[in-house]
Amino acid sequence: MRRRNIFGLLGAGVLTTLAISTVAATTAVPPLQARYQTGNVVFFHPDGTGANHWAAGRIYWDGPDALSRWDQMPHMALYRGHMMNQLTGTSNGGATVHAFGHKVDGRGSFGQDSDDEVVRSIRALSGFNGSIMREAAAAGHPVGVVNDGDVAEPGTGAFLAEVADRDESNTIALQMLNGRPGSNDSDPAVILGGGEAFFLPVGTPRCTSAITPDCVVHVDPVSGATASREDGRNLIREASADGWTVIRTRAEFDALWQRIQSDSSFAPKVLGLFAADDIFNDVPEERLISAGMVNPAIAASDKRSNLVLFGDRPGTLGFNPPTAAEMTTMALAILERRSQVAGRPFLLVTEVESTDNFGNQNNAIGTLTGLRHADQTIGAAQVFQARVPNTLILTAADSDAGGMQIVSPPGTDEVGNVSTVASNPTGDNAQRVNIPMDGHYGRGTHPFTAAPDALGNAMMFAVQWTGQPDTSGGIISRAQGRNAELLQTTFSGRFDSTDVYRMMYLTLFGRGLPDSVGRPAPNR
Repeated sequence: MRRRNIFGLLGAGVLTTLAISTVAATTAVPPLQARYQTGNVVFFHPDGTGANHWAAGRIYWDGPDALSRWDQMPHMALYRGHMMNQLTGTSNGGATVHAFGHKVDGRGSFGQDSDDEVVRSIRALSGFNGSIMREAAAAGHPVGVVNDGDVAEPGTGAFLAEVADRDESNTIALQMLNGRPGSNDSDPAVILGGGEAFFLPVGTPRCTSAITPDCVVHVDPVSGATASREDGRNLIREASADGWTVIRTRAEFDALWQRIQSDSSFAPKVLGLFAADDIFNDVPEERLISAGMVNPAIAASDKRSNLVLFGDRPGTLGFNPPTAAEMTTMALAILERRSQVAGRPFLLVTEVESTDNFGNQNNAIGTLTGLRHADQTIGAAQVFQARVPNTLILTAADSDAGGMQIVSPPGTDEVGNVSTVASNPTGDNAQRVNIPMDGHYGRGTHPFTAAPDALGNAMMFAVQWTGQPDTSGGIISRAQGRNAELLQTTFSGRFDSTDVYRMMYLTLFGRGLPDSVGRPAPNR
């Protein structure tokens, strides 16, 4: 169809009006009323997930016509995650924006604003000298974090720690337990995830029979990494002495959960560490196979695959760790009880980091499994919110990991394994690029089979990646519960990464804060 130049049909006056309207649309700030109903806040960060990831997870596990738990969250808005200095969000910078309500540099920021050269300690949008979680805890609100990566990952760590480099995991772990230096911070009630290595000194021996604070439960099954603290401090022993209940295995998790369920007044301060580093094994499928990370109890044809994607090797103490949904369920039970005693709503930040890391490693079945865990975690929060309606569930991802896309029907070779897709069709065969696709066990393996559609058809597909990096992607924030409708009213035109903080703050404290877009974070 012939294209017409619409601007050639418009007069100069109309063009001027259009230009003014465009400027107004980009500079308008969402208005907020002064006061809101308060309630609990569950901020869920399924890292690295764009709309494309959620579609892939739905298609594989539930079917293309099904409704996932994510689909059933009633309110949504498009999320803008650009940083102060780049268009693609980073985990550390994005988490800092969520925690403080101000745009920061993407490269080095972690609870501070840093461009890797200059580090600034900043105030949050409320004016508090720290994150929304540190402010909430200081005001007597119970707070906690859950992560299926390690607890020092930015999505949880930046809510409790302030460091100059995201790789300072040992320092982050120390601040999460003991607070920021000189700040007299209140303790969180729950810390659940991986990262045992950052709590124990180098040279700590491995547990053999009994599990004590002086032995290592977890050794990374792929890298061999184990206890990494070089200051000689045993934070597990220190935590136990400070009143924390420390759990590190599935058996200990189940025993504690059973006690919580049987005693309605029991609300311990819990530190759970279920892996040396991340709970998941984020390397490509081929590396897992070559490392022998295969569960013989699962058939190779099983929809889940028999790769050990989460936890340690079969037969070890770290095998079969709790999922993000299970940890979130425990955290919610503890925080609810503490909230009732405190007379204040609670704040829980849960991150599924596996969706991001598996995506960055172009591990298709790992990403799909992470998406399943993420959807189950939303389901756990929804069950809680149905019982405790004054609870906001808010989701956001800071970026799109690997640009995951589905190709169906997939191209296959002569034996039925997925092959490649062509790219760069310039007409010059020398410039043609053939991009490998992922099947069930990586490149050149059998295709995935989707769950049946509404007609009962189970269609095959492969996964194509744009590459390893995070991209801006099509990120959708969703919400339900207390004040969730603001996503489609106040924030419908622009839900910025800074607005995650504003949504949490107005629900937790009942006060709407002004927009911060276009203004740098203030120094302390």
